Amino acid sequence: MAQVIIDNLYKTYISSVSKFSPSLSLGVIPNSPDVEQNSSTSTHVLKGINLEIEEGEFMVLVGPSGCGKSTLLRLIAGLEEITAGKIFIGDRLVNDLPPKARDIAMVFQNYALYPHLRVYDNIAFGLRRMNQQVTSTPLDQILTTITAKLPSKWRYLSESEKQIHQKVTQVAQMLQIEHLLERLPKQLSGGQKQRVALGRAISRNPHVFLMDEPLSNLDAKLRTETRGQVVKLQKQLGITTIYVTHDQTEAMTMGDRIAIMNQGEIQQLATPLEIYRQPVNKFVAQFIGSPPMNFLEVNYQKPDLIIHSHFKVVLSAKWQEIFQQYNYEQIWLGIRPEYFDLAPPSSSTIPVIVNLVEALGNESILTVNLEGNNQENLQVKLFTDEVIKIGDKLNLSIKLDKISFFDYYQQRNINLIDIDNI
Repeated sequence: MAQVIIDNLYKTYISSVSKFSPSLSLGVIPNSPDVEQNSSTSTHVLKGINLEIEEGEFMVLVGPSGCGKSTLLRLIAGLEEITAGKIFIGDRLVNDLPPKARDIAMVFQNYALYPHLRVYDNIAFGLRRMNQQVTSTPLDQILTTITAKLPSKWRYLSESEKQIHQKVTQVAQMLQIEHLLERLPKQLSGGQKQRVALGRAISRNPHVFLMDEPLSNLDAKLRTETRGQVVKLQKQLGITTIYVTHDQTEAMTMGDRIAIMNQGEIQQLATPLEIYRQPVNKFVAQFIGSPPMNFLEVNYQKPDLIIHSHFKVVLSAKWQEIFQQYNYEQIWLGIRPEYFDLAPPSSSTIPVIVNLVEALGNESILTVNLEGNNQENLQVKLFTDEVIKIGDKLNLSIKLDKISFFDYYQQRNINLIDIDNI
């Protein structure tokens, strides 16, 4: 295993765009001022990424489609060229090293198994290509070729093949796929294919695992089971792992730390619980959590009052201290769906009308409108046996020790910023 350091990394794609004037069809000379010449456009995919991944750490890169997370993984793997910046794996600068020299193993979204090779040969493929293996003699090669189609117990194994066989068997037992070694990929289920792809990566004993949304093709139940197996396996092997996903549930349950990405930049880097409890800005707060955090536009009135057209609440001593130097009235109040409770009507409760009910057994997820305001929706998660129907009128109290506040203009968490510099 090895530490991975990414220092001020940029990736820009430059594409040429040809623009032709309609006058070309009328016989106008191409160099004429009436004809637009070729131009180029730049797309900045990654913008100054700085990331330090510790030895043996399970790091998850998560964000919406197009945020640059898969591009970052491909740059680490050496599958694309860096525009600017540095990548270190262990103590080596790997910017100019080809993928095979970086001592990494990658697991792809589409498994990338060789369809004509057995499971055994898919796992052994990388081992056979490694320079460290003992060189086979011509006689070994002839005997191996002659006996290749015989049952496994009758095949000839050279010294190098014996080493490979031992490693493949060990990995197959670890992944519980030893009974699949003679099958072709087309004879496997999605979960089995994914374990074969993991086995091929594990067998090489790399310094770093790179995983690009490896569970996205599995059904919901199998995905839950497999992600538990991946985490357990990673802890057992202790290999530094960088895992890309767009699924925030995967990120929260698998990562030692999570890097939330958006528009080519890291928005927040922290442990799953820290990100959930203290999101650095509105984007992170909305992205992490299912259902996402609710936002209400409110006014802050010094020293301790939060006022909305439908309710008002008094801030705790903790929040009064945080807001002591804050001089803006308009702010965002952030409330996660599970931090509401049913309560009797009062000036501090929110009157709402239910317009959608999702009953999930142990909990109900409600979509509600503020009474008299169809434009302002909230999602509420209630742990109650009470039967709630569409059209019901409810009063919701807020757990004031669980709320967040965000600056209206910069959309940053007020608890996490230097108020003097707003």
